Amino acid sequence: MRLNRPPVVVKAASVAALAAAACAMSALPAGAASAAPVVKYATTTVVSAPKTGYTHTNITLSATEKGRGGNPTGTVTFWSGTRKLCHGSLKARKTSCVAQFVDPATKTVVAKYSGNAHHKASSGTATIKITNKPATGKSATTTTLNNPPLNAPVTEPAGTEVTLKATVTSASGGAPTGSVQFVPTNLGAGPYATDITCSGAVGAGGVAECTVDPPVGTWGFILYQAIYSGDATHATSETVAGAEYKLITPDPTFTTVESPATAAAGSVTITADVVPNTYGGPTYNILAGFSETGGDQVQFTVGGAVACTASPLQWNATTEVNFATCATTLAAGTYSVVATYSGDEYTTQSTSEAFTITVS
Repeated sequence: MRLNRPPVVVKAASVAALAAAACAMSALPAGAASAAPVVKYATTTVVSAPKTGYTHTNITLSATEKGRGGNPTGTVTFWSGTRKLCHGSLKARKTSCVAQFVDPATKTVVAKYSGNAHHKASSGTATIKITNKPATGKSATTTTLNNPPLNAPVTEPAGTEVTLKATVTSASGGAPTGSVQFVPTNLGAGPYATDITCSGAVGAGGVAECTVDPPVGTWGFILYQAIYSGDATHATSETVAGAEYKLITPDPTFTTVESPATAAAGSVTITADVVPNTYGGPTYNILAGFSETGGDQVQFTVGGAVACTASPLQWNATTEVNFATCATTLAAGTYSVVATYSGDEYTTQSTSEAFTITVS
């Protein structure tokens, strides 16, 4: 017996649903292949710091981030060279933190902003002068050298007294007392440095002075620094490196005409040697004195008239002597020759004895 099954009826709504599902399964998510790039906005870091501060004392450093795209967030780290000082998180574009410095100097503070998903990193700088904190209850002072002129070479013969002066001022007023010591800074320790160290009491106007007398036979230059001792109400202070006296005691020299004793009429070349007396001895190269005045010349007088001037000196590496030469035209006869060395900051002028040349 054959059974008849009823026909399967597919509703139109069901077909439409299946088709939609198939399409949804095969299609890629919208925007998966063409996501919009993230835009990062440029920023500017503005750093704020006090103009001055003391060592080992809390100092507040601040930074402000400027730029488009809303308020930047993230961290700002403050640096001094390779040393991390402190860091802070931005809030309403601003942040601050507390730092300490361990040594006195003018410091450059660098603030580095890390950036975030919408803002680029940036950095900024500020400077602050750090000084040592004065002793508790004492006013800070400043010591200034004022005689002779700072950093200007002052040439005095050895054995000549020179007066050194310095002025001490107080940041909070009042008249500093105590003393100022004038110390040579380029000679190292030893009896010679002790001999030319002096001190003077601080008097009216905060001025202290004393006299030094470089011994005869010394040569070269002496750099002086002034150091204030302080008193019951005023802190110590000293002149900074580079702000120093340059006191020079020139080395005596000897000039000698060496050649020739006889010559043929016509062009004659005359030579004179110049040697120092003390520092380094006769084989010391005067050119190593690094003259700053354009000196180091020798004038030759022949028969009472100036024949020529040689400049600068030359150095004979074989005989280890400084020398100068003069080429002049001489007729037959006997001539008296005198050579005069000009000297410079580090060596004295000197004139030779008369030297006789016979020309035939």
